[in-house]
Amino acid sequence: MLRPGGYACIADADGGRRECDTFTCGHCNRITHVAARQAPEDIGGLCKVCMALICAACVGRPCVPFLETLDRMEARARFRREI
Repeated sequence: MLRPGGYACIADADGGRRECDTFTCGHCNRITHVAARQAPEDIGGLCKVCMALICAACVGRPCVPFLETLDRMEARARFRREI
């Protein structure tokens, strides 16, 4: 992957250490670990609607960006408080 969104250092119980690049899914906000120079299609894909990297679990689902999901949840909570 040419432009990862983050970096992870994972320490094993036996003292080993593993480092890898990461990105956050634009639809479900899941962090996905990426091997060096891995293509986006191999780890999930690129949503053509919102142009965000998505994880393998979100491939084939309709495009609902995570921020839109949060807005819906907040609106529902506001509505419930008003009732």
